Amino acid sequence: MEHPLADIRIGIVGLHNHYHAYPFAHELQRGIEGLSLVGVADERGELAEKFGAQFDCDWTTDYAELINREDVDAVIVTSYTSIHADHVALAAAAGKPVLLDKPISTSLEDADRILESAKQVKVMLAYLLRYLPAYRQVKEAVDAGAVGDLVSGFYSIRFPVGAITDSPDSTEQGWYTDPVRGGGGGFLDHGVHFTDFFRWFFGSEPRTVTAHMGSLTYKDLGVEDYGIATYTLENGAIVTVESTWHAADYFGPLSSPDHASLSGTKGEIELHYQKSPQYEIQGTEDPWKGRRYVDLTGEERYDACYRDMLVEFERVIREDGDPVPSAQDGRAALEMILGAYESHRTGTRIEFPLRAKGI
Repeated sequence: MEHPLADIRIGIVGLHNHYHAYPFAHELQRGIEGLSLVGVADERGELAEKFGAQFDCDWTTDYAELINREDVDAVIVTSYTSIHADHVALAAAAGKPVLLDKPISTSLEDADRILESAKQVKVMLAYLLRYLPAYRQVKEAVDAGAVGDLVSGFYSIRFPVGAITDSPDSTEQGWYTDPVRGGGGGFLDHGVHFTDFFRWFFGSEPRTVTAHMGSLTYKDLGVEDYGIATYTLENGAIVTVESTWHAADYFGPLSSPDHASLSGTKGEIELHYQKSPQYEIQGTEDPWKGRRYVDLTGEERYDACYRDMLVEFERVIREDGDPVPSAQDGRAALEMILGAYESHRTGTRIEFPLRAKGI
């Protein structure tokens, strides 16, 4: 069923993950056919007012007021993680589709609440790696058999906690280091991107995980600044996620802080979006034999992911399509992260699904 409105009018719910909220608003302000920005809600009135002035939209400190506005047709939820389920439930009750920031929630119970809401309205997860042009090109190459069957992978990010702030004008980590509102620290925050990445690229669910967490550099942070987890997948592949906030500084020029290595039966891939070249594909059989280097420039290097995700969100609403990534994808990525925390807590290998283990 097609959406009857000329424009799907958007409200942004929460500015807590400002790293995503502001770029989405920027793209809407620049202009995406079929979408427009109406307003923003955040309990920090001064921040919401400043955002409204910057992006020429209304603002409020009342989330329900924004979500229930008659001139808001859909919402982008970028509030702190532990309140996601409440905000998605409000949107579902109002019949408003949701583009939901990662992680989906801090618990499987809240993730299941969001899945219930997704039976009423479209809920699409904002896993931006799936919309990075370089990553999409590499996924197409993998699907075309460039390196045969993927059998192992390693994804690592080295990030300084000083680059994590509560708002654009703050120097404090705020909710990001609150174990209740954030649900964890450096492993959860970025690692949930990478568990989704491995499910996407390998097309397989996890079987087991063994993990270690720690506070290596920032010992008084209150949450972990380092985590590493190795998963065996149902298809037999083995993948590792290393996700950190423990870098001493942002060493982008030294090497890509965000880096993936993939090994297949017929070749290997190096993939990152910040270092040049962005990806290398080494195959052993024609037409992929030899080594290919690709380095995208301009917006296609990174920023296009926000635009392309909004374009897809608009398409899903208008064409009554299936959201990709879905709320179920969000739950599955979170389950992999929670399994890693449980492995560290117990010092044991954890089996999936977690519900079967009573976790």
